[in-house]
Amino acid sequence: MGVSNSQKYTISKHATMRIHTRFNIPKNRVKAWVDRFLAQATFFKECENSKSGELQIFKLDDVLAVLNVDEYIVVTAYSYNPFNKTNGLSDEMMNLLRPSLDNILAKEKIHLRDDLDGLMLDLQMDYQAFQNRPKSEESFEKFLEGVDKINQRIETSQSLIRNIEKLKE
Repeated sequence: MGVSNSQKYTISKHATMRIHTRFNIPKNRVKAWVDRFLAQATFFKECENSKSGELQIFKLDDVLAVLNVDEYIVVTAYSYNPFNKTNGLSDEMMNLLRPSLDNILAKEKIHLRDDLDGLMLDLQMDYQAFQNRPKSEESFEKFLEGVDKINQRIETSQSLIRNIEKLKE
């Protein structure tokens, strides 16, 4: 499988920005991400306004990419949701859900703040222990574990917030 002549493709600036923002891929990793996508993707369909099939859409898992197959350019990429952004929910249902989603967002932000308060205090203590014993591998590892815990908690929260905000769109 995969896109034929995948090694010839270049990535447009627009695609780079969209992949970075939509999939949280660091800009310096976009090329590797696209290379993997092109190697594994399958043909999905031609773009509706495409002239003689020059623009085609390829799919891998829940990601679609628009490719200019004549000029070997990755035009853009986005999440595939066959039921629209709201997973097929009616406008009436979304209007009923929005207040609950807003409430979930508000609670998550408070919960994140509270969790970070504790994690940051733990990190400060681990950092002080590391400062007192800079050659201690155990102190250094404990400090790094604290940093990882903070990063993981933030990433989890950001993912939840992004998913709820996408649903609200």
